[in-house]
Amino acid sequence: MSILSTYHANGKLLLTGEYLVLHGAKAIALPLNVGQQLTVSETNTPKSLVWLALYDGRAWFSCELNPNDFSVISTSHPEKAESLSQIFKTIKSLNPEFAPKSGTNFETILESNPEWGFGSSSTLISLLSQWTGVDPFVLNDLVFKGSGFDIACATADGPIFYTRSKPVETISLNYPFSDQLFLVYSGIKKKTATAVSDFLKERKVSAQQIEEGSALAGEFSRCDDQDEFNLLIRQHEKLISDVTGRLPIKPEFFADFKGEIKSLGAWGGDFFLASTSLPFSGVRQYFENKGLKTVFKWGDLILKR
Repeated sequence: MSILSTYHANGKLLLTGEYLVLHGAKAIALPLNVGQQLTVSETNTPKSLVWLALYDGRAWFSCELNPNDFSVISTSHPEKAESLSQIFKTIKSLNPEFAPKSGTNFETILESNPEWGFGSSSTLISLLSQWTGVDPFVLNDLVFKGSGFDIACATADGPIFYTRSKPVETISLNYPFSDQLFLVYSGIKKKTATAVSDFLKERKVSAQQIEEGSALAGEFSRCDDQDEFNLLIRQHEKLISDVTGRLPIKPEFFADFKGEIKSLGAWGGDFFLASTSLPFSGVRQYFENKGLKTVFKWGDLILKR
């Protein structure tokens, strides 16, 4: 086997601007220090394109594609295989010279649980774009139709301001209270593409709401006091509640929590942020009592420039 190349892409979380970023609001996006790696190699056999996705040393997805039309020959997961096939076909439409050889092997290593919503799809788009040279934002828009903040995170080296169709701005989030910020898995994997599609079909967003979301992103970036940060969380949750017509996560599920809680992306799943004066042990105990056992410190996950 001959290894041709290896690529890496960062996972992501969205600190501010969920939903509003789809309509052009400025958002704070957080690249993570975990993501996905792709290794492309060539063998003499088989005569197909072979894909193997690993997590924690075990395969979580595999398939074989026809190298001529990228149709699925065999797979462990038909829905994922059809999505991968569609990505390859879209790359071909963007780059007609794209023609991987028979016997090309692809091995990905996911560095976090695929259920956590850290961007297994967006990192995949970034990795294949790095390999093929196509524009990752165009590819992502054609396949998943998201805002693109996750694509920007995939190759960023730290927190960013992201505004759709505008250049990425690097920022520093040196929160003095970062040791009092915790990231908690809700236990529910949110399908981003579905959440985006439903929101765009069902909800209207005003220019004032977009402007308010952008202004809050600026305030979050400059904040150096936890009380002010908690106030910004309440303001942001109220804004997105008005936009979506849904109750914020704290009053709905964690009304007795000593601190503030903020969703980090599509509401109703994946990770959320807890800002509190409680120690890590107290935070972990509180959420374990609620049946949520995956809790990280801010510094464990957020990529720091």
